[in-house]
Amino acid sequence: MPKRGGRVWFWHWRRNPLRRRSDIAEAWIGATAAATLLLTVPVVGVAMAGVGERSALGQARGLHRTAAHLVEDAPTAPARFRGTADASVRATVRWTGSGGSSVTGEAKVPSGSRAGSPTTVWLDDTGRVRPAPPTPAQAASQGAALGATAAAGAGLLVAGGWWAARKGLDVRRRRQWDRAWSEFDTDRGHRHA
Repeated sequence: MPKRGGRVWFWHWRRNPLRRRSDIAEAWIGATAAATLLLTVPVVGVAMAGVGERSALGQARGLHRTAAHLVEDAPTAPARFRGTADASVRATVRWTGSGGSSVTGEAKVPSGSRAGSPTTVWLDDTGRVRPAPPTPAQAASQGAALGATAAAGAGLLVAGGWWAARKGLDVRRRRQWDRAWSEFDTDRGHRHA
């Protein structure tokens, strides 16, 4: 019999006069939870990562890049943002519209850029300025984050179901023990109020 630290492994599965139906149910619930964790959690994670990446890449649909120039000097970003990816600020830019006319709008540009500096803006089909779509690497990382979150959520759901089932079986076993002790005391002539 395999033992570890005084405990017998897989005792729920062996014939034993003290084994109850709830012990067998607990063993099957544990085996089912383990199989579910091993099989479905990775599938959920990979599937959601693909969905997240496709969704992020889909943000580029209907957008097109346009060359623009700053109309005014861009403000300087606050000191806490300098040197980071968030060091861009909103400033007025001008570009040539589809009809050849000059169009002005606000877009995010590098902090501290001077008037007349070239920049790129992303426009939708109606000609409104939109945020730049994520790069393929950013889309992949967004998808990976979504996949990891979904896999962790699925794992927590399975583990929570297993834990709740065990707690329910424990409550049932306690009630059975209480009934058995009560019957034992009654048979020996002890009466409880």
